Amino acid sequence: MKRILIAITAVAALMIGASSCAKPDADFVHDNATISAIYICTTQKDATGKEKSDKFSGVIDQDAGTILFTIPKANRKDIDLTAVKLRANVGLDAYVKVTKELGKDVDRTLYGIHDITEGIDVTVTAKMTGRTKDYHLTAKIEK
Repeated sequence: MKRILIAITAVAALMIGASSCAKPDADFVHDNATISAIYICTTQKDATGKEKSDKFSGVIDQDAGTILFTIPKANRKDIDLTAVKLRANVGLDAYVKVTKELGKDVDRTLYGIHDITEGIDVTVTAKMTGRTKDYHLTAKIEK
């Protein structure tokens, strides 16, 4: 009799537990293929051999798909536009690819050193949906 009572109690507990689980919400789709912030960092070294910490923010025009880096005249000796590192903030599960550099089609990541004297083209892709956004990056040194 005890076994039957224990079995009935166990089955009742399982039924209550299984029926009280809430249904999961719809999955959140990561569809953000935009750059929210971007910086160029110098690769030049100081007198001790350490890389300088100079970095310059880009001004992003989401509608036009352009990003402009303006280097102040006072910093013109602190950066070499033929050898910069780019750092970008993008949406969750998104990645950035360089598609054109020095007038040539390329297919490489944003990681590494870039020559932005002629501007470069990048594409941001949201992995979950494949949505993309293209940007053209340029830089100028104030006179």
